[in-house]
Amino acid sequence: MLNLALADDVIAFYDAKYVYNFWRPVTAIRSAATDDNSDTAADPNWLPEVINTTPDPSYPGAHAVISASGAAVLISFFGRDRFDFAVTSEVLPGVQRSFTRVSDAEEEATLSRIFAGVHFRTDLTVGQRLGREVADFILDTFLAPLDDRNESDEGK
Repeated sequence: MLNLALADDVIAFYDAKYVYNFWRPVTAIRSAATDDNSDTAADPNWLPEVINTTPDPSYPGAHAVISASGAAVLISFFGRDRFDFAVTSEVLPGVQRSFTRVSDAEEEATLSRIFAGVHFRTDLTVGQRLGREVADFILDTFLAPLDDRNESDEGK
């Protein structure tokens, strides 16, 4: 179920990214002089914390989509949100993050994209909604029985 949801997440967020084609913070901040808003000032040398961003549009945020979807599927599978676990990162070797809820890990993964400087809040709130909708669809429709018969009814 998790793999099905994640695969559908990727299809859904890439479809949306290229429909909306919204710029990332690095582009918005560097090009603020072109946004017709007198309250913004360009900073042509600004870089996000992670230095490089992916070359695709910002909206919706991919991490938010897959984090929300993954959390929803895991919570459904285990029947609870409370779950003690720890994770490590290839990006931050030696750093371990511990969580007591799947939803807390989801939220941290989502917000990390703002702190990294690669997304706007809207990218992430909409991304979370999309991820939850994908998860709900998967949980409600995939791998469900085709009808009310069970295996013992076959052949009757």
